[in-house]
Amino acid sequence: MKYTSTRPIYGMPIGSSFRISDMSNIDFAIYAVHTLFWWAFVLTRILLSRRDRNEGRATEPLADVPRETAAPFSRALLAFHALAFTAMYVGIGIAVVPHRVPSWFHGQRAIGTLVIEAGAALVVWALLSFRSWRFRAAVDSRHQLATGGPFRLLRHPIYLGLNLLALGSAIWIPTPVMWTAFILMAIGGDLRARAEEALLMQTFGSTYRAYIARTRRFIPGVY
Repeated sequence: MKYTSTRPIYGMPIGSSFRISDMSNIDFAIYAVHTLFWWAFVLTRILLSRRDRNEGRATEPLADVPRETAAPFSRALLAFHALAFTAMYVGIGIAVVPHRVPSWFHGQRAIGTLVIEAGAALVVWALLSFRSWRFRAAVDSRHQLATGGPFRLLRHPIYLGLNLLALGSAIWIPTPVMWTAFILMAIGGDLRARAEEALLMQTFGSTYRAYIARTRRFIPGVY
Protein backbone atom coordinates (compact mmCIF):
# COMPACT_ATOMS: atom_id res chain seq x y z
CA MET A 1 0.00 0.00 0.00
CA LYS A 2 1.33 3.40 -0.92
CA TYR A 3 0.42 6.68 0.71
CA THR A 4 1.26 10.21 -0.45
CA SER A 5 1.73 12.64 2.38
CA THR A 6 0.34 16.18 2.36
CA ARG A 7 2.46 17.20 5.33
CA PRO A 8 5.81 16.20 6.76
CA ILE A 9 5.80 12.78 8.42
CA TYR A 10 8.70 12.02 10.75
CA GLY A 11 10.76 14.62 8.97
CA MET A 12 9.85 13.52 5.43
CA PRO A 13 9.38 16.34 2.93
CA ILE A 14 5.90 17.29 1.74
CA GLY A 15 4.74 15.21 -1.16
CA SER A 16 7.08 12.32 -0.39
CA SER A 17 5.65 8.82 -0.23
CA PHE A 18 6.19 5.80 1.93
CA ARG A 19 4.81 2.31 2.23
CA ILE A 20 2.73 1.33 5.24
CA SER A 21 4.89 -1.79 5.48
CA ASP A 22 7.88 0.49 6.18
CA MET A 23 6.23 1.41 9.47
CA SER A 24 6.47 -2.16 10.74
CA ASN A 25 9.60 -3.33 12.52
CA ILE A 26 10.04 -7.08 12.76
CA ASP A 27 12.98 -6.63 15.10
CA PHE A 28 10.63 -5.73 17.95
CA ALA A 29 10.01 -9.48 18.02
CA ILE A 30 13.29 -9.89 19.87
CA TYR A 31 11.53 -8.52 22.95
CA ALA A 32 8.96 -11.31 22.67
CA VAL A 33 11.72 -13.90 22.37
CA HIS A 34 13.45 -12.49 25.47
CA THR A 35 10.12 -12.47 27.30
CA LEU A 36 9.70 -16.18 26.56
CA PHE A 37 13.22 -16.79 27.90
CA TRP A 38 12.54 -15.00 31.19
CA TRP A 39 9.04 -16.40 31.63
CA ALA A 40 10.45 -19.91 31.23
CA PHE A 41 12.93 -19.05 33.98
CA VAL A 42 10.36 -17.47 36.31
CA LEU A 43 7.65 -20.10 35.87
CA THR A 44 10.15 -22.89 36.47
CA ARG A 45 11.28 -21.26 39.69
CA ILE A 46 7.67 -20.78 40.84
CA LEU A 47 6.73 -24.38 40.09
CA LEU A 48 9.83 -25.70 41.82
CA SER A 49 9.19 -23.55 44.89
CA ARG A 50 5.69 -24.97 45.15
CA ARG A 51 7.00 -28.50 44.68
CA ASP A 52 9.54 -28.01 47.43
CA ARG A 53 6.89 -26.68 49.79
CA ASN A 54 4.59 -29.60 49.06
CA GLU A 55 7.27 -32.25 49.36
CA GLY A 56 9.18 -30.60 52.19
CA ARG A 57 12.87 -29.81 51.97
CA ALA A 58 15.30 -32.08 53.75
CA THR A 59 16.28 -30.64 57.12
CA GLU A 60 19.32 -32.80 57.81
CA PRO A 61 22.68 -31.22 56.99
CA LEU A 62 23.92 -32.01 53.48
CA ALA A 63 27.09 -29.94 53.61
CA ASP A 64 29.56 -29.29 56.41
CA VAL A 65 28.76 -25.58 56.63
CA PRO A 66 27.88 -24.14 60.07
CA ARG A 67 26.34 -21.01 58.51
CA GLU A 68 25.72 -19.54 55.07
CA THR A 69 28.98 -18.81 53.29
CA ALA A 70 29.22 -16.72 50.13
CA ALA A 71 31.77 -17.01 47.35
CA PRO A 72 34.58 -14.41 47.41
CA PHE A 73 33.58 -11.08 45.85
CA SER A 74 30.14 -12.53 45.04
CA ARG A 75 28.40 -9.13 45.16
CA ALA A 76 30.98 -7.48 42.89
CA LEU A 77 30.79 -10.35 40.41
CA LEU A 78 27.00 -10.17 40.42
CA ALA A 79 27.26 -6.44 39.68
CA PHE A 80 29.65 -7.12 36.79
CA HIS A 81 27.20 -9.63 35.34
CA ALA A 82 24.42 -7.04 35.73
CA LEU A 83 26.57 -4.64 33.68
CA ALA A 84 26.56 -7.18 30.85
CA PHE A 85 22.75 -7.39 30.95
CA THR A 86 22.52 -3.60 30.95
CA ALA A 87 24.77 -3.37 27.90
CA MET A 88 22.71 -6.03 26.13
CA TYR A 89 19.35 -4.35 26.66
CA VAL A 90 20.72 -0.90 25.87
CA GLY A 91 22.18 -2.37 22.69
CA ILE A 92 18.84 -3.88 21.73
CA GLY A 93 17.02 -0.61 22.32
CA ILE A 94 19.36 1.66 20.38
CA ALA A 95 19.24 -0.68 17.38
CA VAL A 96 15.62 -1.84 17.35
CA VAL A 97 13.71 1.32 18.24
CA PRO A 98 15.19 3.52 15.47
CA HIS A 99 15.05 0.55 13.06
CA ARG A 100 18.85 0.29 12.73
CA VAL A 101 19.49 -3.44 12.93
CA PRO A 102 22.36 -4.29 10.56
CA SER A 103 21.85 -6.95 7.94
CA TRP A 104 24.52 -9.61 8.55
CA PHE A 105 23.23 -12.66 6.71
CA HIS A 106 19.90 -14.08 5.54
CA GLY A 107 18.16 -15.80 8.44
CA GLN A 108 20.07 -14.04 11.22
CA ARG A 109 16.84 -13.48 13.17
CA ALA A 110 15.83 -17.13 12.94
CA ILE A 111 19.29 -18.32 14.00
CA GLY A 112 19.37 -15.79 16.84
CA THR A 113 15.96 -16.99 18.05
CA LEU A 114 17.06 -20.63 18.02
CA VAL A 115 20.20 -19.81 20.02
CA ILE A 116 18.22 -17.80 22.60
CA GLU A 117 15.59 -20.50 23.05
CA ALA A 118 18.30 -23.17 23.30
CA GLY A 119 19.65 -21.12 26.19
CA ALA A 120 16.19 -21.02 27.76
CA ALA A 121 15.82 -24.80 27.46
CA LEU A 122 19.23 -25.31 29.05
CA VAL A 123 18.43 -22.98 31.95
CA VAL A 124 15.10 -24.72 32.63
CA TRP A 125 16.76 -28.15 32.49
CA ALA A 126 19.43 -26.98 34.92
CA LEU A 127 16.90 -25.53 37.37
CA LEU A 128 14.95 -28.79 37.33
CA SER A 129 18.15 -30.58 38.32
CA PHE A 130 19.38 -28.11 40.95
CA ARG A 131 17.32 -27.25 44.01
CA SER A 132 19.93 -25.06 45.69
CA TRP A 133 20.15 -22.36 43.01
CA ARG A 134 20.26 -18.71 44.09
CA PHE A 135 21.29 -15.41 42.51
CA ARG A 136 24.29 -14.91 44.75
CA ALA A 137 26.80 -17.74 45.00
CA ALA A 138 26.51 -19.09 48.54
CA VAL A 139 26.16 -22.38 50.37
CA ASP A 140 24.53 -23.38 53.63
CA SER A 141 24.02 -26.64 55.53
CA ARG A 142 21.26 -27.76 53.13
CA HIS A 143 23.11 -27.01 49.91
CA GLN A 144 22.88 -29.85 47.40
CA LEU A 145 25.72 -30.55 44.99
CA ALA A 146 24.10 -30.88 41.55
CA THR A 147 25.62 -33.60 39.37
CA GLY A 148 22.59 -34.78 37.37
CA GLY A 149 20.80 -33.47 34.30
CA PRO A 150 22.99 -31.05 32.32
CA PHE A 151 25.43 -30.99 35.24
CA ARG A 152 26.59 -34.43 34.10
CA LEU A 153 28.10 -32.72 31.06
CA LEU A 154 29.17 -29.28 32.31
CA ARG A 155 29.52 -27.53 35.61
CA HIS A 156 27.69 -24.27 34.90
CA PRO A 157 24.75 -24.79 32.50
CA ILE A 158 22.83 -21.77 33.80
CA TYR A 159 25.68 -19.40 32.98
CA LEU A 160 26.00 -21.06 29.60
CA GLY A 161 22.27 -20.48 29.05
CA LEU A 162 22.77 -16.78 29.78
CA ASN A 163 25.71 -16.70 27.38
CA LEU A 164 23.46 -18.21 24.71
CA LEU A 165 20.88 -15.49 25.40
CA ALA A 166 23.52 -12.82 24.75
CA LEU A 167 25.01 -14.67 21.78
CA GLY A 168 21.65 -15.17 20.08
CA SER A 169 20.82 -11.51 20.63
CA ALA A 170 24.14 -10.47 19.07
CA ILE A 171 23.50 -12.70 16.07
CA TRP A 172 20.06 -11.11 15.64
CA ILE A 173 21.44 -7.59 16.19
CA PRO A 174 25.11 -7.69 15.13
CA THR A 175 26.28 -4.33 16.44
CA PRO A 176 29.47 -3.52 18.37
CA VAL A 177 27.43 -2.85 21.52
CA MET A 178 25.74 -6.26 21.34
CA TRP A 179 28.98 -8.14 20.75
CA THR A 180 30.55 -6.22 23.63
CA ALA A 181 27.60 -7.26 25.80
CA PHE A 182 28.15 -10.89 24.80
CA ILE A 183 31.85 -10.68 25.72
CA LEU A 184 30.97 -9.09 29.07
CA MET A 185 28.37 -11.81 29.69
CA ALA A 186 30.88 -14.56 28.95
CA ILE A 187 33.53 -12.96 31.18
CA GLY A 188 31.04 -12.38 33.98
CA GLY A 189 29.82 -15.97 33.84
CA ASP A 190 33.36 -17.31 33.83
CA LEU A 191 34.41 -15.19 36.82
CA ARG A 192 31.33 -16.20 38.80
CA ALA A 193 31.86 -19.85 37.86
CA ARG A 194 35.45 -19.79 39.12
CA ALA A 195 34.43 -18.15 42.39
CA GLU A 196 31.68 -20.73 42.91
CA GLU A 197 34.04 -23.59 42.18
CA ALA A 198 36.47 -22.36 44.84
CA LEU A 199 33.62 -22.24 47.36
CA LEU A 200 32.28 -25.68 46.40
CA MET A 201 35.79 -27.15 46.56
CA GLN A 202 36.10 -25.82 50.09
CA THR A 203 32.66 -27.15 51.02
CA PHE A 204 32.57 -30.59 49.39
CA GLY A 205 36.28 -31.36 49.15
CA SER A 206 37.20 -34.61 47.38
CA THR A 207 33.63 -35.15 46.14
CA TYR A 208 33.75 -31.92 44.19
CA ARG A 209 37.32 -32.53 42.99
CA ALA A 210 36.17 -35.83 41.50
CA TYR A 211 33.25 -34.06 39.84
CA ILE A 212 35.56 -31.42 38.33
CA ALA A 213 37.84 -34.14 36.99
CA ARG A 214 35.07 -35.62 34.84
CA THR A 215 33.33 -32.43 33.63
CA ARG A 216 34.12 -29.15 31.89
CA ARG A 217 33.13 -25.65 32.93
CA PHE A 218 31.01 -24.64 29.90
CA ILE A 219 31.69 -26.70 26.78
CA PRO A 220 31.79 -30.50 27.14
CA GLY A 221 35.19 -31.84 26.17
CA VAL A 222 36.60 -28.37 25.47
CA TYR A 223 36.40 -25.89 28.37
